[in-house]
Amino acid sequence: MIPQGLIEAMRWMTIIPMPQQKEQVDMAKILPWLPVTGLAVGLSVSGAAWLGMQYDVWLGAWLAVLVWLGITGFLHADGLADLSDALGASHGDSTGFLEVLKDPHIGSFGVMSLILLVTAKLILLKILLSHGLLWSLMLIPVWARVGVFFWLQLPALTQGFAAAIQDISSRSNAILWCIVLMLLSFFFPANLWLAPLVLWLWHLFLQHHIRGMNGDCLGAGIEVCEVVLLLLLL
Repeated sequence: MIPQGLIEAMRWMTIIPMPQQKEQVDMAKILPWLPVTGLAVGLSVSGAAWLGMQYDVWLGAWLAVLVWLGITGFLHADGLADLSDALGASHGDSTGFLEVLKDPHIGSFGVMSLILLVTAKLILLKILLSHGLLWSLMLIPVWARVGVFFWLQLPALTQGFAAAIQDISSRSNAILWCIVLMLLSFFFPANLWLAPLVLWLWHLFLQHHIRGMNGDCLGAGIEVCEVVLLLLLL
């Protein structure tokens, strides 16, 4: 039987069809399962890449990017675009930053960030697939979502999903998942041991430049950390 928390986490973080819940699930039961949604993403990305590679490595890389963005409903990419627009248009003004962050429309900074995101993942995936690192991709989305546990320690900028789960203790979840992923990293390239450093650097960025977090900051962090972790695999 699939745990209710996992079902709801998959419904929140992916477009993978899941059974409809009869009762609302407590957020405390959902949060520990967030990295598992990353594993679902990682397996799907690796599977799509393997399928495309049967014809050509570029096709494998393109299918992997398509699945990577699409399986989340472009949720995290949207967060990156919103944060980029807010940073680019506010010119250091905190009031203007929050106004742009709440604006549902996309601007030029958001468009450029999405172009850079897609091209970075496409090129890096092509290189990694060419060097036989297909199944190493599985852990990258998991590591990126473990970062959410750390970033939730920052003050909430706006009311939303991030603020709703902020009061739930996530420190123990972060430590447990880091230990598990460190052990799994023995079977993958050693550079993935640097993943906690990447997550911490994004935490510092949010702490000193944004002075808080919201759902867009969490989604943007997932996308940025995934690209940096792809670079580490090189």
